[in-house]
Amino acid sequence: MNIQKLRLITLSPLNYYYTEAGSGMLPSNFIGDIALKYALLHQLGLDNFFQPGKRNPTYQEDLVPYKFWFTVAMPPFFSIGKGESTPELTKPIKRNTMQGIDYNGTNVHPLVRTGSIMYKNFYFQQFIKPGNIFYSILISKEHLELPQVLRLGTGKTGMVKIEIVENIDIKPYINLYTIKNILKKDEIYKRLSKREFTYFEHFLLQYFVVGPVSMKDIEESYGGYV
Repeated sequence: MNIQKLRLITLSPLNYYYTEAGSGMLPSNFIGDIALKYALLHQLGLDNFFQPGKRNPTYQEDLVPYKFWFTVAMPPFFSIGKGESTPELTKPIKRNTMQGIDYNGTNVHPLVRTGSIMYKNFYFQQFIKPGNIFYSILISKEHLELPQVLRLGTGKTGMVKIEIVENIDIKPYINLYTIKNILKKDEIYKRLSKREFTYFEHFLLQYFVVGPVSMKDIEESYGGYV
């Protein structure tokens, strides 16, 4: 099992919608392992997952064949014990849009075919600022030559620089959703989900982040898939 310690630096505003906040959405305080793996696969040109009309994720089908995995990229405070605990965000940007919904999205009876009804939608959004730092660990079967930059976030519009760091002790954090639903390691999931961690957050369905974990936990979690 090959281990590479990574420092990720945002080069452009990074847009993740995870946390509801009043009339808007805030980005998460981490960069997810699933997002990182899709980004690297896309950057390496190993597959094309952008299927028009695709509604449901197929994480296991998409990700399991490729023998590498990221830990969740966390801010410096959690990863190396010093620095920021949350990323710095841009000022809120207000959006004023017109959106359409069909008859199933209204309170009109479904038999009444009203067509598309337009409505005003005001909301705000914030981005992770350029210059924010995250740390992650890449676990792979063999050493991977990494690109200098990954494209991440909504619409792959954010850019993140990758630096390999050797002499830094990085505390790893993992996504229990990945362990249970993608890697199908139920026993490992049950054991880890009952443990008391310093960091224990369930953001969305696909992100149940815990840590820090030990390298033994990493080996048990990803063993057989790298």
